[in-house]
Order: sequence, then structure tokens, then C-alpha cells
Amino acid sequence: MLPLKALLRLYRAHPWLLLMSLAGLTLGVTLVVAIELLNHSARTNFVAARSQLAGEANYRLAPQGGLDEQIYVRLVRSQPNLDAMPELHAWLKDEQGRSFQLLGMDLFNPGPLRRLFGATADNGPDFSLTRADSVWLSAPEARRLDWQPGQSRTFVLGDETKRPLTLAGTFEPGAVPMERLLVTDIGLAQPLLGKAGRLDRIVFKASETQAQALQAALRTEFPDQPLWLEPISPALDASQLGDALALNLTALSLLAMAVGLFLVFNAQRFVQSVRRPLLAQLIILGMAPRRVLGWLMLELALLATLGTLLGLLLGSLLALALMGQLTQALADLYGPNPIDLLRLSPASLGKALVLGLLGMLAANLPGWWQLLRQSPLALREGNSRPPAHPWQRRGLAIAILLLCALCLWQPSTGLGGALFVAGGWLLAMALILPDALRWLLGRLRARGPLTARLGVAETLYHLDRTAIAVMALQLAIAAAIGIGVMVSSFRSSVEIWLGQRLAADLYVTAPKGVAGSRGALGEQTLNTILAAPEVRAASRRAVLPARWQGQPIEWAQMDFIPELKAAYPLLAGRWPAAPDEVLASEPLTVRLGVRVGQRLEVTSEGGPRAFTVTGVYQDYGSDKGQILHAFEGGAVQSLALFSPDPEGLGDRLRGQFGEQVNLLPAPAIHAAALRVFDQTFVVTELLKLLILGIAFVGIGSAFMVLGLARRGELLTLQSLGIGPRHCRRLLVWQGAGLGLLTALLALPVGYGLAWVLIEVVNPCAFGWRLAFEAAPLHAVTALLLAPVCGALASWYAARRVV
Repeated sequence: MLPLKALLRLYRAHPWLLLMSLAGLTLGVTLVVAIELLNHSARTNFVAARSQLAGEANYRLAPQGGLDEQIYVRLVRSQPNLDAMPELHAWLKDEQGRSFQLLGMDLFNPGPLRRLFGATADNGPDFSLTRADSVWLSAPEARRLDWQPGQSRTFVLGDETKRPLTLAGTFEPGAVPMERLLVTDIGLAQPLLGKAGRLDRIVFKASETQAQALQAALRTEFPDQPLWLEPISPALDASQLGDALALNLTALSLLAMAVGLFLVFNAQRFVQSVRRPLLAQLIILGMAPRRVLGWLMLELALLATLGTLLGLLLGSLLALALMGQLTQALADLYGPNPIDLLRLSPASLGKALVLGLLGMLAANLPGWWQLLRQSPLALREGNSRPPAHPWQRRGLAIAILLLCALCLWQPSTGLGGALFVAGGWLLAMALILPDALRWLLGRLRARGPLTARLGVAETLYHLDRTAIAVMALQLAIAAAIGIGVMVSSFRSSVEIWLGQRLAADLYVTAPKGVAGSRGALGEQTLNTILAAPEVRAASRRAVLPARWQGQPIEWAQMDFIPELKAAYPLLAGRWPAAPDEVLASEPLTVRLGVRVGQRLEVTSEGGPRAFTVTGVYQDYGSDKGQILHAFEGGAVQSLALFSPDPEGLGDRLRGQFGEQVNLLPAPAIHAAALRVFDQTFVVTELLKLLILGIAFVGIGSAFMVLGLARRGELLTLQSLGIGPRHCRRLLVWQGAGLGLLTALLALPVGYGLAWVLIEVVNPCAFGWRLAFEAAPLHAVTALLLAPVCGALASWYAARRVV
């Protein structure tokens, strides 16, 4: 252990080297862990909440607007051994604002939901219906909420109706997580939710053969009703959950890890410079270079383990702090989710641990081995400056750019190739940065007063030592600019799209169903609204779930009135003229390859239909893809009304229908949509700031270590008559100038990244194209922030070394 103690003694003498080695790795692992846990928790919570409603069921009958309970009765009587469960479902909120699910079911015959209670088919849970407001909770959840049997609590339904519910008892949970789930008998749920004689859905546990027989029975028994079985797959639904948000967060976490490893590599280059005499002495005393490398590997492993463990702890705390923001963003996009728990994933933690250890070793072992291949004399008396290897760096940058060009030339590389282009562009530009800085500093060296020329010459001389830190800073600044410009362009495109799409004066929708689904306007209400004298024109609309080639899509229907056609500018083709013709949204054409003239076999709850695509329209409302069809009849979810007096019309309808309908002026929808958009990217903005913080910590640490290495040079300057105050001022100007030059060179890199994200990544990932917006505020912020942070880092380092 003596060689290890000798190696670690360096960090006692120079604690800034230890801090710099740990800071980059710890902060990088922190963001990787936080984002992995956030993504894992969001998907796991989503699947758990849906699994609570499905249990072992793999099919459901859930027509829009629900169904009559007699359908269930007739099915059970006509189908022997049918494993089915009728359900009612509602979203509730308690007095603390926490979301819960209320599930009404047959408590005495759980059927496919038996796994909720940890019961076998012959041994169900014991329930007694003593009160009309009785609900049951799993025992662990009741203890966590401190809710005792017999106690009542007030809950708010989706329509703001307050309902007291009494905990009648608890039960032991089964294999499905039971967080935030209230269970009651369906006979109690029907009057509680105002659904007498109605069901929201029926779930079935059936084989494929049984499902086909059941579907045939539905057609025979109910020929006048469009009843269609659909498979249940919570995991498949979760795979679409927040893809845009998850992709942004994952990319940011990997970027943070890359920046952190840059800083670790930079710190170890300083360590290599300082340790050359010690390594030479160990080899002279008889220790083989491979054995020295073994001790160095052990040291790196210790540092990596310490930094990674700190990152795991800080990442878990950061994920816990951001979980509320992410839950709110997903609730705005996909509706409420009762489970907002942070779930620690051994796989995510193990992934971060392996990433930290391997990243630390891969970033530093090649440099140490190259150093130890030298003779002891060359090692002891050689240059203490870190090797630059400019041609290797330039060759690697050129190779990365060529691979990026190949991916752009071959669109078949898909999303993986698009992400490689984004990451490769950042890395290649970071590798070219030292050469660009050297050229720029060389041009500035002969200009300005003596102090400025001295500062430029000093910066140029020590560029090899600060190169890695400024490369990390450029990575962070360019990523911040690129992501910021992409988000701004996205917002601008959505704002323009909303301005086009919200062409009507007033929109009327029904209150949401108790299951959180879209409600339907009653026929009498619909006729009364359409007959109002203030209504000049109107368009009915409904959006139904559908599938094409197994992929979930949306089937939108509306009246193709002339007033609304301008709200759907076509990118290609023409408007439908026949009942079997539809328009396709841009995401459907980009992601799933739908083309004008193509025949689509679409399956919905009404059965299979065949359509011909006649045109393509722009849409940011759904990344699944959407077909737009002329309204054929059935439930109407919303109305778009055109009126010369929209305010008067709104007052009249509000007085006539009250809370039975929602009245939304176009400006209110516009503001709400943009508010949801901004909420979605709050977490992205926070993490982007953290990455910039990592880079600025790295540049500060680099200046601190550089100041320690330059202490002799500073003493020489002071002996020549330059006072400590002027030396500190020189260091501060050097830091500010280097930060400013790095930010200037990061601007084209950032805008290049924005172009890749907008023109390459977004179409591959989500199917939509964005209008490029320069968003100069991000560039101005970088130009102001980088020199200020560089100056502050240099000022702090100068106070320690001068």
C-alpha cells in the first residue's frame, strides 16, 4: 500500500486537484442518475396506475361515452366461463391536492382484478357494504396516508363536486402496486358518480381465440351498437409517454456526463504533469511500469467510486426535488396520474455506477500508459506540460465529421443516426476549439497595450493546460444555445400553428368524463346551441383512438366548412371529396411513412375501415399521428362556433347551460396551450442551467490549478516590478477574455446544433418540422455570462495564489 499512499499524498498537498477530479465526475453522474430515475419513475408510475385498472385483463370494451350495464349482464349470461369485470373510474383529489383513482368494481367477484388483492380465485377479500360512501384502501397505503377505518375525508371530483368518503376497511395488496387507489363496489360507485345504470368499461381476461369469439358475440348480440374489443397494454402506452421530454432529458444527462468526463480528464492531465518525478522515482527504485499502472488504476477506481457514490446520492436528491415538476408537465400533456412517487431503480443506479467507473478509466488510462512508456530519465526531466497531440485530435475531429456527413446522407440511419450527428457535431467542434483559439490568440497577440499583449501571450502559452476545460465550457455553452434555440423555434412554430388552427370565435366542449376521457355533448344541448341566432357557422368535432398497422393513431372527425379549411393549410395534396378519403397529419407521414394516395386500413372501436389519403396537413397536437375525416355522426366532443358577437353568444350559452358545457374563447385556449408548453420544458431549462454550472465549476477549477502551476511565473513578474494587484488584474482579464472567446466560438457551434435538432432529430423522433428562429437572447446571455464567470473564477484563483 506504500505506493498508493505516495500517490494519494499529492491530493493532500494540492486539494484542488482532488476537488477538480471529483467535481466533474460527481456532477455528471448526478444528472445521469436524476434523469434516469425521473424517466423510470414516470413510466413505472404510469404503468402501475393503468395496471390497477386492468389487473390480469388483456382486453377491454370501452366505447366513447361508456355503455349500459345490461350489456355486461347479457354477455355474462350468453358466454359461459367469461372472466370479465365491469368498471367505473374517476379521478379524485383530496384536500391536499393529491390525485387518487376511484375504482368501482364487483367486490365480491374480482375476476381478472383478483391480483389487486393478493387473492386466489377461491379466496377473495372480505368486504361488507355498510355505508353508501364506503371505500377501501390497501393496508400499506392506509398507513402511509394515516387514514384509519371509520374516518371520513373530503374529495373533489373532476367537476369540482365535493364528496365525503369513508374508509370502510383495508386489504392486503397483491402483485399490482396499490398507491393512491380507492376501491368501492360498483353499486355504490354508480350513484356516487351520477352513473346510474352505466359502466365506463368492461375488462376481460381472454385468449386470442376467446377474444375473437367474444367479438363475434358482440356483433350478434348488439348489431346496432359499435362495440369493439381492444387489447390492453399499459407498457405499450407508457412507451409513448413523454417521448419528447424523455429524449431531451436523456440527451442532457449524457451531455452532462461528457462535460464531467472532460473535466476529470483535464484534472488528471495536471496530475500527470505534477507526478512525473514521483513516477520516475518509483520506476528507478525497481517497480515495473505495469505495476505502477496497476496502482494508478486502483487510485482512479477509488476516485471514480467516491465520485460516483456522491453522484448517486446527489442525483437521487435532485430527482426527488424535480419529480413534482415532471409530474405536473406529464399531467398537462396526458392527464392526471395519481402516482407521483420517486422509484429507485437498481438498473438505473447500476448503469450510472458502471458509466462513472468506465468513463473515469477510459478517459485517463491511455494517458497514464503513454506517460509510463517513457524512460525514467525522460519522465523525470521531460516537459511538465501535458502532451497536446494536435494531429490525433484533428484527425479524430475530421473522422467524426465524416461519419456525421454519412449519417445525413443516409436517412435510413433513423433516430440513432440523427442523435449521433448532434453529439458528433458537438464533440468534433470541441476537438477543433484549441486550434481555433490558438489562431485567434495569435492574431490578437500583436495588438493592444503591453499588459493586454502579455495577457494574450500568457493565455496562448498555457492553452494546452486549459484546453480541456475550455472544450467542456464550449460543449456546455453550445448545447445551451442549441437546445434553447430549438425550444424557442418549437414554441414559435406552435404559436403560429395555434394562431392558424384557432380560427373559430368560441369553442364549446363537454366536461370530461369521470375516467378523464373526453366527454360528449348531449343531442338536445347540441341542437340548442346550433339553433342560436348568433351562430353564423359551426363545425362538430370528435377525436377517436385508432390503430394502423398496430400503431396507435388518432382519428379526428370534423365538419369541413370553408371557415375552418383555412385553419388547416395543406403541405401536399387536396381536401377529401369522398366519404372514404382523409387527410394525414405531418407526423403520420414522417414517422410512419404514410404518403398521399396510400390506402390505410384503420381499426377503431367501430371496427375496421379503409381510407385513402388525399393530403397532408401540419399538426403539433399529437406526435402519434392523426387522420382527419369528414364528420359522419355520433358523439360530438366539441363545437367550433363562428359568430359576429362571440361575447354575447358566450354569455347566452353560459346563462342557459351553466356548468353543463365548457365555453372557451380562442385566446384562452391559446394561452393555456402555451402555458402547458412552457411547463413541459421547465425541467429541461433547469438541467441546462446545471450543465452550465458544471462547466463553469470546471473552468474555475482549471484556473485554480493553473494558478498554482504558474506561481513561479507570477513571482518573476512581481520581481520585475508588477505588483500583486496588477498580477491579479492580469489573471482576471485572462479569464474573462478566454471565456468571451470561448463563447464567441461556441455561437456557430450552438446554432449548428440547433439546425441539427430542428431539421434532423425532430423529424426522426416526433415527425414534425419546425420553423427556425434565431432567438438571439440565448446568444447574448452566453456572451455575457461566459466572460463574467471566467473573470470570477480567475479572480478567486488569483486571490489564492498571488
